[in-house]
Amino acid sequence: MRILLAGLVLCLALAGARAAPQGHWALREASDGVRAGLVYPDYSPNEFAGLILSCMPGSPAVTVTTQVSPDLKQGQRVEVVIRADDRRAAYRARGRTSELDGTVEAIFDTTLADPMLADLANARTLVVTVGRATKPLPLGGAAFNN
Repeated sequence: MRILLAGLVLCLALAGARAAPQGHWALREASDGVRAGLVYPDYSPNEFAGLILSCMPGSPAVTVTTQVSPDLKQGQRVEVVIRADDRRAAYRARGRTSELDGTVEAIFDTTLADPMLADLANARTLVVTVGRATKPLPLGGAAFNN
């Protein structure tokens, strides 16, 4: 009976540990450039969610988009803070209406030389704050995948 109870407790603990959706980085190439974004299979097996990085081959410019703040308005200026493990970077962003679903997302530009991009590629934890809205984006320790 004790073995059965111990096994049940272990199963419940493991189920609880997996309850939070785990994301992974994915890369996509298209005619309008290359995108790296987080994919959460529990949400959608192939749609980016939370944070998207876009660039054109041969250009050092990177556009970052995040859908963290539900209260963001079109054109609104807002600070975006990205925390990758123990590293932090702050950016000035603006609200832009998404062509895909009509929601307003925060968008800002940076460059390939931004040290935060390397931090993101290897991060085990990721938290994005847009204005006053903060959202942890669980990575499960996953590095970039194709």
